[in-house]
Amino acid sequence: MKLLAYIYRASPYLLIFGITLTIVTGLLSATLMAIINAAIAGHGETTTLVWQFLGVCVLHTAARSLSSLTLLNASQSAIQRLRIDLSRKLLGTPQAKLQQIGKPQLLAILTQDITTVMQACQRLTIVLAESVIIFGCLIYISLLSWKMLLLFVLLALGAIAVIRIADWGPFTYLRRARANLGHLYRHFRDLVEGSRELQVNAARGTAFIDETIIPETASLKRDFIRGLGAYVLVTNGVGFFYLLVIGIVLFIVPHWVPQPRETTISIAMAFVYLAIPISELVKSLPELRQGGIALSKVKELDSALTLHPKAPHEEENPFASNAPMRLELREVSHRYQAERDDSQFILGPINLTIRKGEVVFIVGGNGSGKTTLAMMLLGLYEPEAGAILLNHQRVTPERLDCYRQHFSVIFSDFHLFEQLLMSKHEALTACAQRYIRALGLEHKVKMTDDGRFSTIDLSTGQRKRLALVAALLEDRPIYLFDEWAADQDPIFKRIFYTQLLPDLKARGKTVLVITHDEQYFPHADRIIKLEQGLLCNISSQTTAHNAVAESVSMLVP
Repeated sequence: MKLLAYIYRASPYLLIFGITLTIVTGLLSATLMAIINAAIAGHGETTTLVWQFLGVCVLHTAARSLSSLTLLNASQSAIQRLRIDLSRKLLGTPQAKLQQIGKPQLLAILTQDITTVMQACQRLTIVLAESVIIFGCLIYISLLSWKMLLLFVLLALGAIAVIRIADWGPFTYLRRARANLGHLYRHFRDLVEGSRELQVNAARGTAFIDETIIPETASLKRDFIRGLGAYVLVTNGVGFFYLLVIGIVLFIVPHWVPQPRETTISIAMAFVYLAIPISELVKSLPELRQGGIALSKVKELDSALTLHPKAPHEEENPFASNAPMRLELREVSHRYQAERDDSQFILGPINLTIRKGEVVFIVGGNGSGKTTLAMMLLGLYEPEAGAILLNHQRVTPERLDCYRQHFSVIFSDFHLFEQLLMSKHEALTACAQRYIRALGLEHKVKMTDDGRFSTIDLSTGQRKRLALVAALLEDRPIYLFDEWAADQDPIFKRIFYTQLLPDLKARGKTVLVITHDEQYFPHADRIIKLEQGLLCNISSQTTAHNAVAESVSMLVP
């Protein structure tokens, strides 16, 4: 019912039309059965029965095909909507919340669970079609003998009660197996991302397989066997029970309820005809159960993804100003929860002003808060106290989307997209090719006509240079580079600090660079140092011919 309700919300008209067609199919099935029984009993003219049989067969096939295609379209539309809604909500959810959920859980739901829901929806279309066929056959049986219909309904209700009781155990195992699947995804992520380390240390790799992968997969296998195995027994039990029902109809009921032999034969034929749809219903039970569990997980994720409120449509940028750009942090602080442990990191309070055209280096030891500060500046972490202002306008949750459009960023753990993902990529292709050539990648990468890089299968340093190309093409007012030069050869490191940064500054861009390259500190207008989450000093430099002239430090409380 949960799956059916979700499909209805996504495609109500398609679902109603599909169900209407399945009802027609069921009625045609009953008509077809009546014609067959009439032919067996010798009632009616043979030629007429033949034409009736052929006509009903054509209509039945057409109605069943159209109903199946309609229900398939409805279910796939629901799955498409589910994927798109989750994707949009994921992009609209604060990074702190996504880190709290965890990448393994996100991947398990976005891949495995949605696939399971899709398969269950496909099975649901079959269940609906078979259910209506059963309904049509019951109408036919009721016309032959209401007593037999009553007997069938009583036996069916008893069977359903037994199935519901028997279903509790396997359902529990399937639910536990799904809970363990999230742990397995985390281990597989470790396996993929740490494959080099595990290959270098064979003993460590063997221990990881033996002590982590094997126990987890064994537990998953055990739960699935217990769950699905129990459903196999339930399915076979229902089949055996149904054979007993046919036997009762043939051998016992005639003694209890005397009726013409032709009626008994017709009812028996109807029960035989019902065997296939009933079997399909019972076989669908485990798949539908798994789909229900997966849909619950998807709904949990949907509830956990909390979208930032959207601002009402504004014709103008709320941060637009005729004055030079000014970015301020006033008494800003943030508490960061680590992804895999209970430790917390506190950044701030931070007071900082950044102006248009400045090149600011952010330095400090590992764990000092540089990346957390960067995430705050980008609007990816929300301040728990204080305020961020751009051009004297406070950055509110409603304005976050607009605020973020002022930044272009390359993270230390960046992700490189194959496509530029920009409008008018045709006009940018030539410019991109010039950047590619300037960064020494022309022998590796070309731009395709549809705005894609011909390859991203490159070394880490080369991929970072390609990410720099994409960032430069965005042409945003503020650039943030998190340890960009860490993986570069000396020649490209020098180009970055001595050519690229001055060029961005000359174009009026504000540049924030997280770096440890002390030899290039003279190329910064200011150097901001962090220690244990606090801004401990700001060095302000004036440069003449790219040389250090003077620096002043001040303590920020």
